[in-house]
Parts: sequence; structure tokens; C-alpha cells
Amino acid sequence: MYRVGVKGSFQARHFLNGDFEDETTPHSHAYTVDWTLATQELDENGFSLDISILEEVFEIVLRDLDERLLNDLEYFEFRQASVENTAAFLNEMLFGILEEREFPIARVVEREIKIWESETAWASYVERA
Repeated sequence: MYRVGVKGSFQARHFLNGDFEDETTPHSHAYTVDWTLATQELDENGFSLDISILEEVFEIVLRDLDERLLNDLEYFEFRQASVENTAAFLNEMLFGILEEREFPIARVVEREIKIWESETAWASYVERA
């Protein structure tokens, strides 16, 4: 199996619903995001996937989230704005754009979004084909 990935960051605010003390008021995180995709084979050029396209799509999505209150996004209307759900949201957004661009997503056998909300704490979302 071959893996490629890109890394980026964005600053956003969120709050949690429920009894989570200080986490129930809007607060900010400088999120770092790792996006990793895996394929079983290389293409005719010896590549797993075109990293330059991944970088371009990744930048678009992260720029759109920068300085936002995540809870205001429709995706979080009935979901907790947790780092886990944010990872699943990013996965959905990224692959939506890739599909629009006719990217060879059928070759992707595994994808992972890992979001670091601090230097020591992260959560991820993994999807396998």
C-alpha cells in the first residue's frame, strides 16, 4: 500500500453543547490537519496520487474554515462541534471537491483526516473503501 499526504492549518472557534464547563463557551484553536490517502498501486507515472491537486483542494477547504465559528456551519446543526466531527466534516468537504474535479478517487482505498487541536491532543476520521 502507498500513502501520500498533505499538512495544513487553520484557526477557528467552536463550543460544545452540554455539561463541558469552559468548553461550552466559544473558544479558539489553532488546528493542524494531516490529510493522508492510500492506494494499492501506483499509476503509469509511478505516483500514488497527484499531491499538487491534493494541496490545492486542501488549501481551498482550510481557507474557507479559517476564522469561522464551526458551530455556525450547517453540518454542525445537529452534531457536536467536536474535533472528531470536524475531521469527518473535512473528509466530506475534501472528497466532494475531488469528485467535482473528476479526481481518480476510485483508486483511494483509505483516507484519514487527523486534526490536532493542541500540540498533544488530536482526533481522526478514517474511511476505508
